[in-house]
Amino acid sequence: AGKGAKSASGLTIGILPGNNSSDISEAVDIAIITDTGNARNNINVLSSDVIIACGMGTGTASEIALALKANKQVILLNASAESKLFFKILAADRIFVVNNVGEAFDRARQILADRT
Repeated sequence: AGKGAKSASGLTIGILPGNNSSDISEAVDIAIITDTGNARNNINVLSSDVIIACGMGTGTASEIALALKANKQVILLNASAESKLFFKILAADRIFVVNNVGEAFDRARQILADRT
């Protein structure tokens, strides 16, 4: 995601789990060192207005669950049928499923516009 944002001239922010920036991606413009390990997922979620989840691993699933607990809107990009079903069962009103990046951006813009 960071490389894509960087290639589109976006400003990228990395919220890092460790206590230094030694393993930082070249795509990160601003590094926030947390020394919190996986607890940084909560920082990611609480610092966001909307969550776009790409792929699915344990870290992503954790961030989605934290987002739902915080009443955030979540956009699932190219999610598996199992992931869609699981998260829709938890919070159907806050889960949006999209098939491509353009749809994800459109939905995020709509969510943000509806808040104002």
